[in-house]
Amino acid sequence: MKITIPMKMLFASITVLLLASISCLAQNVAINEDGSLPDSKAILDIKSVNKGILIPRMSTAQRLAITPVKGLLVYDTTTNSFWYNLGERSGSAGWKNLATGAGWSLTGNSGTIDRVHFLGTTDSTPLNIRVNNQPAGRIEHVLGNTYLGYQAGASIGGGDTACTAIGNYALRVNEGPMNTAVGTGALASNFKGRSNTAIGHRSMAASWWGTRNTAVGGNSLSNNSQGHLNTAIGHSAMEYSTMAYENTAVGVNALRNNTTGSWNTAIGSGALSGNIKGSSNTAIGFHADVNNDSLTNATAIGYLTTVNANNKVRIGNSAVTVIEGQVPFTTPSDGRFKFKVKEDVKGLDFILQLRPVTYQFDVKRFDARYSIAGNNNENPNGNYALQASYDEAACIRRSGFIAQEVEKAAVASGYNFSGIIQPKTAQEHYGLSYEAFVVPLVKAVQEQQSLIADLQQQINELKQLLQKSK
Repeated sequence: MKITIPMKMLFASITVLLLASISCLAQNVAINEDGSLPDSKAILDIKSVNKGILIPRMSTAQRLAITPVKGLLVYDTTTNSFWYNLGERSGSAGWKNLATGAGWSLTGNSGTIDRVHFLGTTDSTPLNIRVNNQPAGRIEHVLGNTYLGYQAGASIGGGDTACTAIGNYALRVNEGPMNTAVGTGALASNFKGRSNTAIGHRSMAASWWGTRNTAVGGNSLSNNSQGHLNTAIGHSAMEYSTMAYENTAVGVNALRNNTTGSWNTAIGSGALSGNIKGSSNTAIGFHADVNNDSLTNATAIGYLTTVNANNKVRIGNSAVTVIEGQVPFTTPSDGRFKFKVKEDVKGLDFILQLRPVTYQFDVKRFDARYSIAGNNNENPNGNYALQASYDEAACIRRSGFIAQEVEKAAVASGYNFSGIIQPKTAQEHYGLSYEAFVVPLVKAVQEQQSLIADLQQQINELKQLLQKSK
């Protein structure tokens, strides 16, 4: 049976009688002014547009005198707030203020006590924070994960443990353990990668399977997908690397354009920025670089130094006028490691064909020829110190040989001379190793000395003949 009681017809005596009968017969009750039936799911359905419900009102003393009943609700006129009972303990311990309870006010809190008042959970359930109903923070003490930031750690799998993500979208997708991401979008697409550290806006943003990488700086290693064991420190360092391994880049834009080259070391702003696929290269200094994107085992040391061939070391740019050291360079010369030893060094036949000359060298033109496109070794603001160094180096009157002429002399004398560095491509240049001239010079002196000895013997014989003829 369903009973509707219009409120304007309620009188005190009739209400008592009706309620008594309702408690025995009715399944649900509606109290309203429009005569509508109660909702089928409500035991009591009260409807009004200009009236409210008054909960029992009492003082604090009266409230505390009530025998505890779980769920009991009253209005405390002393505290001017609603209180509900937990039904667990008598007195004040069993009552909670509905307005504040034991929680924190959204408008601020005062009188907090260290380790007593807190925001969090009292069981092993992780603490979650949401913004716009989207994940914005999570603390998991069992798995050791900490995420803070909009969508940080939003899509996590079963393998993430000991991970830390701070920043919007940091570690947004992650199933790998022991990753640390700090910055918007850092490690945002990590899947199975593990033991990575990414600090900076979009650092390692596209990492998918990379392992044990370290990226510090905005966009550092941002396109790395499966590369391992890389260290990139500096804004945009190794920005375009995708599947590179065991590279070290320190400096803004260091190794920036590298994609798959591995085992490279770049230290300095823009160092090795021209390398793309080359491996085992080393560049130390501001824009120290290679002039070919695929060189191997090339080393450039110094400001604006460029190396242009595999297995080559270049120290300083062409403006350098002195390379100094307390001791000379030493070449390993242990006979235990030498084989196929021959005495076929050319002496006078080779030396007499050489043309010693003095000359000046266009150092600036030389550097410009081998510089990476867009980096012609000139500061756009005017590097007057560098220009002065170029001018000084160009004024030096040098002594030496012309490599092409030395090459012709070696061919003409049938000498396989190691002192000529021949270009392997049209982009490379000739070079001479002047220390290699010592060996043919020694041979020439020996040959000359043999000739002198023969002449001396002939002179002595002539002298003897002259003496006999007297």
